[in-house]
Amino acid sequence: MNMQPVARSVRSARGVTLLELMIAMAIGLVLLLVVLAMYSSSRQSFRLQDGLGRVQEDGRIAMQLIAEEVRQAGFRAAVWNHPRIGYAPITSASSNGTSGADDVLQLMYMDHENCNGVANTDFDPETGEVMADYKRITFLVSDDDELLMNCDYGANPQSLTSEYSNRVVANGVESFQVLYGVDTDFPPDFSINAWTTRDSIEPAATICIQSQFLCEAVGLLDEVPNGVPTALRIGLLLASPEVVGGNSSPAQFDVLDVTVNAPDDQRLRKVFTSTITLRNLTL
Repeated sequence: MNMQPVARSVRSARGVTLLELMIAMAIGLVLLLVVLAMYSSSRQSFRLQDGLGRVQEDGRIAMQLIAEEVRQAGFRAAVWNHPRIGYAPITSASSNGTSGADDVLQLMYMDHENCNGVANTDFDPETGEVMADYKRITFLVSDDDELLMNCDYGANPQSLTSEYSNRVVANGVESFQVLYGVDTDFPPDFSINAWTTRDSIEPAATICIQSQFLCEAVGLLDEVPNGVPTALRIGLLLASPEVVGGNSSPAQFDVLDVTVNAPDDQRLRKVFTSTITLRNLTL
């Protein structure tokens, strides 16, 4: 009997050796580690870009909204609606946070539309034009690090109706600071001589920005030794909602006159600042 074909069949059917198996496993492990590293890097890059995008968008929207309201502050309707009535564009409810806490900014102006954009239904009996009522806007930060906006509206600046409250403007706000550019000249020429905090100004003095006549009429020229605010400087520190990984954030951030010590939590942070002129300086 010839056994040669059987021997060849046995040799051709043998499996891989242990050494070959270990080499194959090592190559597979290396490839797996490369894939995992690429995935981890890609995911970290995505988290970084997503966090940056959210912070940039929230900061831009918040600054734009605050600027729009500040530019309206002090606006007065035509004199036939409310002749020779002055009011504080920056109200006494504005405050400077103690020990680096968040500030509160409250503004007032006149508007033909309420807080929800609905036109006033009252008309001036003499001219037939739509009456403008008082609108009061408040910006503050909640305990949940949300920048909130409140809006009140009505015909009497001393008794307004709240039309919405705690409307979220931005999330992740770790610091909200306001500085006031003041004119210390007498009579005021509406130029900025210094920057100061809310506790160094008298909000009632902001009536002066509407006109020197009103300032004189309410007897404020001798009561504003610290100056009349003519511009605001807004500072915001925003943090990304999620951990972005990578290097830790810097330990400190300067938000106008306040230094914030940020925790080492690998969240992305960015400071936004803007200087806004109170436009309604004269009638």
